[in-house]
Amino acid sequence: MDYQNLILTTKSVREYKKDSIESQTLKEIKDYALTCPKIDSSIAFEVRILSNSEAFLTLDGIAGYQGNMIDAPHYIVILSEKKGHYIENAAYIGESMILKALEIGIASCWISFHSSVKERLNLLSDKEVVALIALGYDANAPKKGTAVSFADYKLGIDEIVYIDKWGNGADASILEERGLLEAFMFSKLAPSTLNKQSWRFLLTSGKVILAMKKEKNVSDYEQKIDAGIIMLFFQLIVSSTLFDLKWNLEQPVDFLQIPKEFEIIAYCML
Repeated sequence: MDYQNLILTTKSVREYKKDSIESQTLKEIKDYALTCPKIDSSIAFEVRILSNSEAFLTLDGIAGYQGNMIDAPHYIVILSEKKGHYIENAAYIGESMILKALEIGIASCWISFHSSVKERLNLLSDKEVVALIALGYDANAPKKGTAVSFADYKLGIDEIVYIDKWGNGADASILEERGLLEAFMFSKLAPSTLNKQSWRFLLTSGKVILAMKKEKNVSDYEQKIDAGIIMLFFQLIVSSTLFDLKWNLEQPVDFLQIPKEFEIIAYCML
């Protein structure tokens, strides 16, 4: 896949055409979950794709922003066994499916939900629902030749990437010399809860450390989904332009001190 182009054009879509997606296309998206990148491939998971009639009215009031369920023709439901970093792993799978869907012209949007989703949908599984994603054709898709406008404010590279010590904003030219500018530039386009962009990178001692700010209005689940998505974006770009990269979801033994409102999520070696 052309990850750079897909990341540049991805967006959350909340209004969909009524048209259903062809079954073969849905199968292609679902099957991609089997081969897409993962944090831990040993974590057992299931993917279900439900129709509007199976999920919309059933979940209205308990899913969506403040209980306002997104009306889409289909929904991806990801279930997972409860194991270390299973939520971040689900974020990898879910966002990978979103990129695959976008590649074949299908729009999507992450949907927040309450824990009772599994029971309301009557899903028979020993696994936990960890992701819910709307899927369909964008009702407001730009006409051919019309540029997509992204109005959301995005932090500058020196505001999300520090070098050697916390707060020492990275210079783009230095990152370019190290071959990392593209990875960080595309990573900062990752979607995040309430567009908080709570993640920061610290580049030091031959490694990249990912930290997340503890936001008052962002749940632990949402923070883990956000962390998983930005780790995926960084991994996809580095792996496609430099070398295969793997995140370690633990605190490095020699990490530098960071503000108490932030938490070390993971690190990777360069």
